[in-house]
Amino acid sequence: MLSNKSIQDSNSAVPAVRNESAAPDMPLLASGRKKRWSHGSLFFSLFFFVPLIISRPLPIETWVLQTLGYLSFVILYIKAINQPVKTLPTYLLLMFLLSVACSFQNPGGATIIGFIAFIVGYYNSLKTGIVSIGVMMLVLVSLHITVFNNAHFLLSASLLNSLVLFGFGVMERKETLHSLKESQQAKALRVLSAIAERERIGRDLHDVAGHALSSISLKAQLADKLISKDKIEDAHREVKALAQLSQALLSDIRQAVSDIKQLSLSDEIAKDKSLLEENGFNVTTDIEDGAEARLSAKQESQLALIIKELTTNTLRYSNGNAVSLGLEVNEQTVKMTYKDHGVVENTASIKEGNGLMGIRERAASIHADVDISFLPHPIVRVQLTAEQALSQKASL
Repeated sequence: MLSNKSIQDSNSAVPAVRNESAAPDMPLLASGRKKRWSHGSLFFSLFFFVPLIISRPLPIETWVLQTLGYLSFVILYIKAINQPVKTLPTYLLLMFLLSVACSFQNPGGATIIGFIAFIVGYYNSLKTGIVSIGVMMLVLVSLHITVFNNAHFLLSASLLNSLVLFGFGVMERKETLHSLKESQQAKALRVLSAIAERERIGRDLHDVAGHALSSISLKAQLADKLISKDKIEDAHREVKALAQLSQALLSDIRQAVSDIKQLSLSDEIAKDKSLLEENGFNVTTDIEDGAEARLSAKQESQLALIIKELTTNTLRYSNGNAVSLGLEVNEQTVKMTYKDHGVVENTASIKEGNGLMGIRERAASIHADVDISFLPHPIVRVQLTAEQALSQKASL
């Protein structure tokens, strides 16, 4: 059972998950996995040019102005999805004015208004988003009645496009909030697990040392009294017993420490995979059955720390978007391969820092061979002898 203090510690260590109405900080549309989709969706903005292509031949000036307007809209869109919420209104207003201006000569302006609606739906609560879209639609209707009465402005297309993409933005927001909540809950569970493990270790050490230390204290006091009464032989006997108790206590503490759960390789792989995926990497793992069971506790913990360091390096320096991790079991060896699918542009300038040096040192501590290469992609291979397999073979 966790104490109330432990639960309070876990609550302070992990921020509470806020609901949608609390206006949480949403991840940028240009971050992580969303970046690829946000940029890829610009393909549909090319429908902007369809009315220009299928209509009667237009003057070159019209094509130039419309192309400049479209490119300006795309630039504003890319900047907008990289901005925090507080600076978005300015970009969205400029995007709206551009789409309206383009609509004077091109009905395709209605197709790009939907991008604004999607951003509004994603970054704002449902209530705020509906109000914002409502205001935008009122402006569109007013413009249609007063300004675009005889112009090529498809009111129905712009309204329908805005409503549909606003709905997509709302759904993307809900999915993102759900993922954030799950991620924070997972962090809370990890904190609670660590606290529970810490308390378990404390209880084990207390059980091991408490009684022995009490006995040592009593015997030390008894020896002191015997010495004061010149009963040297009896005091000498108590001191010997005291030394035996101390040795037994030291042995028990060592046994308790050796029983403390080692760093789990599978848990570390799962944690690092989740961390990489949260930062936009596509992670592929190929772990052969029985690989972890072939490792000693020291091999397992050191290999887990090596993978942790490689994950940290990927998050800091990689320009790729995919990572593959494999554990391969042969007759007497276990081989770990970590591949970052990014590209190193200038391999000559690479110098091994503390991270890679630490990997080599950890590998050396378990007598493993390390191969680090950067062409065509950064790859680290660690091969070691399966100590568990050798010990099992020796016992047969």
